[in-house]
Amino acid sequence: MSTMRVLVSEAAPGDAVEVLGRLRAAGHTVVTCRGGARCPLAVDGTCPLADGLVDVVVHVRARPGALSDHDRPFQCGVVAGVPTVLCGYPAAEGPWSRAEAHCSPAGIVAAVGNAARPTSGAARRRVEKAVAEVLRPHRLPPPRRVDITVDHSVVGVSLTFDRRLPVIVREQLRPAVRSALAAFSPYWAYARVAVLADVPATAGPGAGRPAE
Repeated sequence: MSTMRVLVSEAAPGDAVEVLGRLRAAGHTVVTCRGGARCPLAVDGTCPLADGLVDVVVHVRARPGALSDHDRPFQCGVVAGVPTVLCGYPAAEGPWSRAEAHCSPAGIVAAVGNAARPTSGAARRRVEKAVAEVLRPHRLPPPRRVDITVDHSVVGVSLTFDRRLPVIVREQLRPAVRSALAAFSPYWAYARVAVLADVPATAGPGAGRPAE
């Protein structure tokens, strides 16, 4: 597993001691955030998450408890679109269902790896956002299906549309999708991106075949 840049936060002082040790022992680069009134972005204008220097956010809650300002780093990770891991106990309310993985301290290393897979929900959302940004100027609807697979480290992305797209749009989609996968695979530049058109056979010659 490749090493990652992991931001670790905790609901209470000391909650993350074991998690920090395990992540560092696995070779990951770890930074911490206390959240609340000590938010580094609010205090001095710097934040590794806001600056795009974080691959995964890990939030540790060693015991059940109500949502507090110290849980804010997890929410920041969700808003930033970075894969999130909840280690421990969720509160009765809060954004915990958005975690890509939920684990105990003993399982943190595996959970971080799973959260940052190209097939994770976070990766899919990045791809969907990149596709939407390409389609928007052309006033085209989103794909009906987005499928992401991994075969021997090679990522495959299939975008299925209800219509054939213009050649220029297809050519714009491929690099946009590959760039969206950069945080999830060291081989993102070699991702296979297929743009498909699933249209009725009566629509003309070649209907239902790949649009590329």
